[in-house]
Amino acid sequence: MTEKTYIAAVQDALDLALTKDDNTLIFGEDVGKNGGVFRATDGLQAKFGEERVFNTPLAESAIGGLAIGLTTQNYRPVMEIQFFGFLFEVMDSIAGQMSRNRFRFGGTRQMPIVVRSPYGGGTKTPEMHADNLEGMVAQIPGIRVVMPANPADAKGLLLSSIESNDPVVFLENIHLYRSMKGEVPEGYYTTPLDKAAIVREGQDVTIISYGGGVPVALKAADELSKQNINAEVLDLRTVSPL
Repeated sequence: MTEKTYIAAVQDALDLALTKDDNTLIFGEDVGKNGGVFRATDGLQAKFGEERVFNTPLAESAIGGLAIGLTTQNYRPVMEIQFFGFLFEVMDSIAGQMSRNRFRFGGTRQMPIVVRSPYGGGTKTPEMHADNLEGMVAQIPGIRVVMPANPADAKGLLLSSIESNDPVVFLENIHLYRSMKGEVPEGYYTTPLDKAAIVREGQDVTIISYGGGVPVALKAADELSKQNINAEVLDLRTVSPL
């Protein structure tokens, strides 16, 4: 075990995924030499080359279309939407295409796409940069929505998402990126998708949360304990399917 920040755990997962499978590609706005706006992909282009980690134009619809096309050539795209407030520009690719293609082609095609994106308030970002739009995406059949709440899950759930043959929207909380540290296992490991985690046991009441809300729920449980209320805290981890 090594103590890592949330963002370092994401970066570690991306590095391991690129190492494991030559067909895994990472692309998005400024993810190459700059390493992304939050430096989640820092150093990956230098290590794996411009054909596997590369910048795209400032056009989210093009990023989504590229990912869909790459799956037809057996690639595993990890596309980054720089902030999840830019979801609307890529909504047709997500809701109208990648979510439906397994069904559209009678199960003969797979859509192993991960849509990585940061979200959430608390860091004084400009407008359109802190939106919580996971509820919109959770309504779309065929799309999995994963939102880790700690560094160990950020790494394990991201690796599971990249291994998935169905599209995953993987949302990373901006506030947690560098404000949270935690023990993270070394090497390659996966954390099961579609499985919640009890992060605090309790008998009196259950608080259910996910992503950036989990640390807040844990603080609330601590406050309740001062009133002799023993609260359980459940971290959904996968928001859709519940």
